[in-house]
Amino acid sequence: MSRLIALTSCLAVLLVGCSNSADAICDRRKECFDSDLDTGKCADKINAWEEEKESEQDDRRARTSECSECIADRTCAEVLSFCIDDCFGIP
Repeated sequence: MSRLIALTSCLAVLLVGCSNSADAICDRRKECFDSDLDTGKCADKINAWEEEKESEQDDRRARTSECSECIADRTCAEVLSFCIDDCFGIP
């Protein structure tokens, strides 16, 4: 039983970690570019894009993570200037 709890906890941490990048991107998009953006639908779209092609999943997850890291401590203007390469093509 304790193994099941530990496994479930680890899986939950991994899943939350994966969604945090998408959530951060969508939150910043809402803050900087589209105040009416539905951040939940935005994150769902990014997560679906990451999973879309099995052969590209690792690359897409890495791109989402890089974009999220780039935008983390930047102003909206800085996001446009510095993060376009990291974030371009992420739905």
